[in-house]
Amino acid sequence: MTASDAPSAPANSERPAVRTSLNPSWGNWRQRLRLWSGLILFAFCLSHFSNHALGIISVNAMEKASLWHYWVWRNPVGELVLLLAALTHVILALWRTSKRRTLKMPRWEFTQLVLGLYIPWALIPHVSTTMALNKNFGFLPTYHQMLTILWPDRAVSQSLLLLVVWIHSMIGLHFWLRLYPLYQKLKYAALAFAVAMPVMALWGFIEGARRLALTKDVKVNISSDQFAWLSDVRDQARSVVLGLIVVTLLAILIRYLLSLTARKLTITYPGGLAVKAKPGATLLEISRMNDVPLASVCGGRARCSTCRVKVLNGREELVEPTSAETAVLARIGAADDVRLACQIRPQQNIEVQPLVAVKASAATGEHQKDAYHWGVEKEVVVMFVDLRNFTGITEAQLAYDVVHLLNSYLDQTSAAIRAEGGYVDKFIGDGIMAIFGMDSDAQTGARQALRACKGIEAVMKSLDAEKGPQFRDSIRLGIGVHMGPAILGRIGSAGANGGLTALGDVVNTASRLETENKAHGSFLAVSQAVVDAAGAELPGAETAEIKLRGKEIPLQIFTVNRLDTVLVPDG
Repeated sequence: MTASDAPSAPANSERPAVRTSLNPSWGNWRQRLRLWSGLILFAFCLSHFSNHALGIISVNAMEKASLWHYWVWRNPVGELVLLLAALTHVILALWRTSKRRTLKMPRWEFTQLVLGLYIPWALIPHVSTTMALNKNFGFLPTYHQMLTILWPDRAVSQSLLLLVVWIHSMIGLHFWLRLYPLYQKLKYAALAFAVAMPVMALWGFIEGARRLALTKDVKVNISSDQFAWLSDVRDQARSVVLGLIVVTLLAILIRYLLSLTARKLTITYPGGLAVKAKPGATLLEISRMNDVPLASVCGGRARCSTCRVKVLNGREELVEPTSAETAVLARIGAADDVRLACQIRPQQNIEVQPLVAVKASAATGEHQKDAYHWGVEKEVVVMFVDLRNFTGITEAQLAYDVVHLLNSYLDQTSAAIRAEGGYVDKFIGDGIMAIFGMDSDAQTGARQALRACKGIEAVMKSLDAEKGPQFRDSIRLGIGVHMGPAILGRIGSAGANGGLTALGDVVNTASRLETENKAHGSFLAVSQAVVDAAGAELPGAETAEIKLRGKEIPLQIFTVNRLDTVLVPDG
């Protein structure tokens, strides 16, 4: 099949939909409550840990700063907000965990879950000391008092608690904020902050406690009876927390046991893969239980569209989308047959097509180690290279000379493409189709493609200089480059043996751009989308508009004769 025969991408696969597939959504009301309660708790922790860091200076600095901390959080309104946020966050987390049908999940999600269950248990002694004793006996939890209580016997457990709370918070913040473009620009600064904050807090805590132990004899204002009361409160609270955790895990076990006797339905994926499942679980959970890789950037919270699938059969049997799912699908301009795998709970047999690429390492099943086995949707850069006037060049030449020239051209051009991270899709006579950005984002793919064009230009000059006197005409190449959504998959018998190809409008358009070089007498014809994504500069390039079949808006392109002045940023 030639490039011109490649089927077009579906209507809902236009570039705006793909580019906004990671745009955040607020999710349903429970997710919004979890998010806002988590942000309130993080604000408290940030204030508290910043206060700890002042121990690097002195304990008195910690005490003075704590006045502001307590002014915000220990007044009746602040305490009520903090208490409600803590209860809301814990209860909703336990509720969401109890609704699971499987504990198979990405490592980051499992880590956050385990740490989240550990935090209430480990936090109870600290909270009961600072709040329960204060409310019942008027104990003032100043830094002089608390550091004396904690140092040195409880220093390790308190330090571990600080790290656990911080890591749990950072995981949650990262997998929420990474959906925002601004965060992508600031992620290295955010990483530096995420590492520096706990280091400074622990340093201040340890340094302040050590200095206090060496220089002052602080009397702890808690009697033995109060300590005994505190121990009872701590044990009772921990029993309640442990009971809630056990009930949550039992709910998962009971759901699993009940599912063993429940009727089964069949989920069919592309490539002939079919798995049995029980009604009640989401499609994302079913896929994870059967080692079928599905992307899920937000962790199944309906905040992104990366788990979206096209429902090929059985769409009528699915429950209508919730408000959260509807908001996400509307934001990306999805067609009616596209749903979020994390939100749909199949009750009847369905057939689906995943639409977002997953790294091969995400799959553990032998039949699914390569996500491209059943096709994925991804925004990529497609390149077509063609040897101009090949018939005229080879006319009346010895067959061996022709074969040598053609092989040299194909080998060197392919090497230039691969050197920049491109994938050679296929050879079409004297033409080459390549794909960039399969293992990266579209911006990186665009830059790789333009750098590969420079390499191909060097190949053209080298071939022309070495072709020999028997070839009278100059060696001239033409390149077309375009960016857009494509379906990447292994097709037919070639696919079974590792052949990967791209299907969609982007392929047809890149092929059309390559032929535009003939009309403009140019070496490279590239769409404005590629140039903009790469942030490249093309001094002296000619601009033009071409009309594509089935498109109302003309495509803006640049045509270039020489690439020595083309500037492509690193990356």
